[in-house]
Amino acid sequence: MMLKYIALLLFAMGSVAARAQESPVDTFLLNQMQKFHIPAVSVAIIENGEVVLSKAYGTANLEYNIPNTTGTAFQLASATKLLAATALMTLVQEGKLDLQQKVRTYLPQLPKAWDDMRVMDLVAHQSGIVDLLALQHNFKSADAALDTAMARPLDFAPGTKTVYAGGDYAVVMKLIDKVAGMPYQQFLDERLLRKLGMRHTVYNNMEQDFIYRTYDTIPYAATVYKWVGEKPPQQRVFSMVFPSWTYPAGGLFSSIDDLAKWAVALDKNTLLKPEVAAQMWTAAKLRDGKNAPFGVGWIVDKHNGEKATGHSGGPALADIVRLPERKITAIVLTNQLELRPFLTMRVLDLYLENKQLYR
Repeated sequence: MMLKYIALLLFAMGSVAARAQESPVDTFLLNQMQKFHIPAVSVAIIENGEVVLSKAYGTANLEYNIPNTTGTAFQLASATKLLAATALMTLVQEGKLDLQQKVRTYLPQLPKAWDDMRVMDLVAHQSGIVDLLALQHNFKSADAALDTAMARPLDFAPGTKTVYAGGDYAVVMKLIDKVAGMPYQQFLDERLLRKLGMRHTVYNNMEQDFIYRTYDTIPYAATVYKWVGEKPPQQRVFSMVFPSWTYPAGGLFSSIDDLAKWAVALDKNTLLKPEVAAQMWTAAKLRDGKNAPFGVGWIVDKHNGEKATGHSGGPALADIVRLPERKITAIVLTNQLELRPFLTMRVLDLYLENKQLYR
């Protein structure tokens, strides 16, 4: 009886100790997982080239009870733009691409009506190109998507306003193909992924033909779920089709380990010189001189009076926030589509309030 009591006491002490070791970020994320029915969450905080926090919680795949790890790849959705922008800026750094140059300088086959469109207009969502995704056409290639865009009038004059739409980055893909002299996926792999050892960052190359859908296997990828609160409440498997012509804008899978490597590279200027990287999170200018909400793919905003930049994707599968002036990046990845609100800004605040716990 005494041995049983001691065992129970030791178990209780262990539970208390484990709870006591939870950081404010742990507590917040575990509570959010329970509240919003999130099967898996991965988090990382990188400051001045050092990974100060990297953790994985929960289950990556519920059907087979596969645990989430820091090597598990999550769907980034629109947060893909941040990595695509980093790779694109290597062309700017080499003098092969000028953000203020007319797009037709590089792609002369574009309509003359697009003559005032600059490269910056594309990457900052101010080109006026029709929203190709809104057309709901099953384009078989980037060329087919571009042909449709060129056949339609611009929705507005380039640089006169910002509209987050799905046509800009189809042209960005063709621009990269032309200037880099290689297909976009090869370019991203050579310029970014292989250089940084990001081995768990890939596209699944999903294709859909009528009722048929095929895609590459990714053994280390988290399954995306949609929580349905109706009777009976349950998790349902969810997948998003990212056509290949949208790949600079969305569809990339990546792990928290890989994204931390990328954030470290931004801090240490491994790929980009400081003045080149800074262009990504410098707000574009509209033709009337006002600041736009985007830089090169990155949203440019403020948090507590400080410049904050990044992007989310999903609606809530990936969220990346960077404070460029302090070289602090916070990343949260989840596999729950219905999550509200986004988590990263709160994680960042908890880290800043409790930095002594992570040193």
